[in-house]
Amino acid sequence: MTTSEKQLRANRKNAQKGGVKTPEGRAIVKYNALKHGLLANEAVVTVGEGAENPDEFNGLLADLKAQLKPEGTLEEMLVEKIAAAYWRLRRAYTYEVGLIRKRLDTATDDFYRKKNWEGQPRNETDQQIDEEIKQSAEEMKGWEKCGKRLSQMHNSGKPLDDTFEMEDLWDWLHEKYSYLLPRDANGEAMLFPPDELREFLNKNACWNDSYIWEILIGVCEGKIKEHGNEIKGMEKQKEKNRLKLQVIKKLGSIPSKDELDRLLRYEGAIERQFYKALNQLERLQRLRTGDNVPAPVEVDVDVNTGGDR
Repeated sequence: MTTSEKQLRANRKNAQKGGVKTPEGRAIVKYNALKHGLLANEAVVTVGEGAENPDEFNGLLADLKAQLKPEGTLEEMLVEKIAAAYWRLRRAYTYEVGLIRKRLDTATDDFYRKKNWEGQPRNETDQQIDEEIKQSAEEMKGWEKCGKRLSQMHNSGKPLDDTFEMEDLWDWLHEKYSYLLPRDANGEAMLFPPDELREFLNKNACWNDSYIWEILIGVCEGKIKEHGNEIKGMEKQKEKNRLKLQVIKKLGSIPSKDELDRLLRYEGAIERQFYKALNQLERLQRLRTGDNVPAPVEVDVDVNTGGDR
């Protein structure tokens, strides 16, 4: 059938118009090149959590078809396989990011959730440590106040009896020097109120009141130093926890061995499909254009990492 001169002029005139102009029109004809789309309907997750955008896949497929220029059903199918393999590979990378995020997002909670052999938290949070530091600091201030009061009383010539009301002080003295005290039937150091403990130490340990004053003041100084060291230790523990968490999060920047092995096997299988479809497409296109294409070579690779040969 011969095209008339009138029809040719009309075709040229229409071509000069440049095709579809409006955004709506372009959206309609955007995927005109998708003739089959058999895999396109199955490769994309379109419902539920993690739903993917079919337009993104269709855009990818259209770009690949524009670049690879398939002709005929078989070449079209191979391009679709290439697009589907690429889409799955992208999904594998998303899965890898999810694995890493899962490890990193729970790293801090897991660190503080671990228990020791007694069932107690192995690592205290900064908030818990800060509360203990606060309590220790308050106790240290109490001992500082006690030591200052004792020094003032002793310097002003107050009798030792005026210290008997400081029960915590005498209790600590009793505990520290319990080895000097007589034992009860259970082998425990006998308990004495402050006045009787003072009397016992005077008679049996040969401690005069002046020496007991020095011991009591020394008790306050020792407790102040003890709490100061506790606070320094707790501050160091907070820093240790921070450094440990940094290491844990750095180690969590890659999936575990099992997860990584599984992921690499999956990616490897997809890449083999990708390159196989690409090579088949190239071979078909070269045959179609008359190139002399050698027969495909199949290589059977058997990898043995053992020591025996």
